[in-house]
Amino acid sequence: MKKILSLIFLYIFLITFGAHYVEIETVTSTEVLLSVTPYYEPSISPKVYLYTPTGFIIARKAGNNLYEFRDGNYSWVIPIVYGKNNLNQIVTGVVSNVILDLREYKKSINLKVYTDPESKSLVAKVETEYTIVKAKVDDIRLDVIKTSEGYLLITKKPRKEFRNQLIITIRLKNGKEKKVEYNLFTLNGFTTYLRGDFTPYITNIFGTHTVKKGEILWEIANKYGVRTADLQIINKLEDPNKIYPGMKLKIGTVQFLEGLTTVVVNLSTSRLAVYYAGKLVKIFPVAIGRSDATPPGIYWILDKQIDPALYWYGEYIPPRSPINGLGTRFLQFSNPTYGIHGTTKPWEIGRRISHGCIRMFNFDVETLDAFVNLGSPVIVIKEYKNFPDNLSDLPEFTAFKEKMLLTKVN
Repeated sequence: MKKILSLIFLYIFLITFGAHYVEIETVTSTEVLLSVTPYYEPSISPKVYLYTPTGFIIARKAGNNLYEFRDGNYSWVIPIVYGKNNLNQIVTGVVSNVILDLREYKKSINLKVYTDPESKSLVAKVETEYTIVKAKVDDIRLDVIKTSEGYLLITKKPRKEFRNQLIITIRLKNGKEKKVEYNLFTLNGFTTYLRGDFTPYITNIFGTHTVKKGEILWEIANKYGVRTADLQIINKLEDPNKIYPGMKLKIGTVQFLEGLTTVVVNLSTSRLAVYYAGKLVKIFPVAIGRSDATPPGIYWILDKQIDPALYWYGEYIPPRSPINGLGTRFLQFSNPTYGIHGTTKPWEIGRRISHGCIRMFNFDVETLDAFVNLGSPVIVIKEYKNFPDNLSDLPEFTAFKEKMLLTKVN
């Protein structure tokens, strides 16, 4: 009799105060997905409200017992659920944790991807407090090795060319598993991040500027004698057009150090070579400037644009326009006069035709954009010779490396 009364009491308690079990299903960079399980026969889907540090929000139904809401960088949420049973009675309450802690799902994962230039093995160094269960690149399973700082993810198997997907599966404290995805890119066996990493750099900040109404970044950079890319990088501006009156900008210059990827352009042979960790990866045909329009020297890739617009003597020419000669990608040099870009006239590749920029087939410049790091050095030479297999055999690179060493010392 006591057992029956206890069950009846539990049933009444669940119906009245705690008739839903709520748990976190997944957390992405922008969304949180909740699983809401009713302990009764619902006549309609429950309504899920959430009390957050900034007030109440409503979760949107995303599937069977699944509800999602946009994450406003919340560290916690309190679920409040209302439903109706088959007797048309309002049922509310949860029996799970009153406060759902989102911090467990938001721990940082610091990932560095590297390809061994000799064996072409892929090595991913992961610094995280999470427990990594498994990892794979496309269909290739990676070895997971625990270290004092995190994990090493390694495979000696060759990856498929061009775009790859790295999926890391981690285990949370509640026993659930979560997948974290990264886009990679492989060129001739060398794998890096899709659209490259960021080359190490040093900054020289010498002032600040408060943006005035109507000012654009180019005007501000020109006023202080720096490049727009300097201001973008120093102030972490994803979109240079999104500055506003009253915004305070740090003014300074950026100097890149030696990174993993290097581009070499030979004006005499109309060829461009890309290197990774000093090893030759691939050679591309290019169109170069007329006469000495592209001077030999050392440049850096300061900006990379997809489907760039063209500004020609004050005229705006939209992306993908037939008269926009920049093609599908534009890699801006540290000297703003020059860059590497695609073309709407593929028949001109291999000729001396440009005003100083390096032109490539659109497919080739998209490959270059996907592989090289932002801040990669571009060494422009003018000699009738083949590209060496090892970058260290190029005298211009040796001189560049010695200069970089002096920069680090000073």
